[in-house]
Amino acid sequence: MKHVDSTMPTNHDRQTIEAQTAKSHNLEAMTLTWRQAPQIAPVIDKPLSDLRVAIAASTGVHLRTDKPFILTGDASYRIIPGDADYRDLTISHVRYPNQAAHRDLDVVYPLKTLRYMAEKNIIGEISPVNISWMGHVPRVDVLIEVTAKQIAETLEENQVDLVLLSPG
Repeated sequence: MKHVDSTMPTNHDRQTIEAQTAKSHNLEAMTLTWRQAPQIAPVIDKPLSDLRVAIAASTGVHLRTDKPFILTGDASYRIIPGDADYRDLTISHVRYPNQAAHRDLDVVYPLKTLRYMAEKNIIGEISPVNISWMGHVPRVDVLIEVTAKQIAETLEENQVDLVLLSPG
């Protein structure tokens, strides 16, 4: 990482910047190295109108009654019921411009859109279990080795055919 004075104003001296840069380069948990090739999902042999669809999003959406996400480094996830009322949902995430999402949550968590698609028989049904977690989690290793596996198991247990991914 290079420090360019004209584009990165800072109050830190050169020694502090270099120490922070060296420290960030040594954080192996923030990098992703594939030990084996990722698995590719099998071809879906059913029409979209027969599929159970879930949302999985790194948007920090959760039920107001849930414990809010920790704003830095929270690798946990929350379950959003497919029939959740939008008035019962909120966002903990502050690392993306979420003003539009606060006006219309469907921008980042398109539950209303999926409901419409189910009503029109475009999709079979909305999963009773949908998932949200925080983006900006420096411990990528924890997300891959723990959180992602738990999410995948949860979706499999709920017989989800297709997952709509929404980044925060």
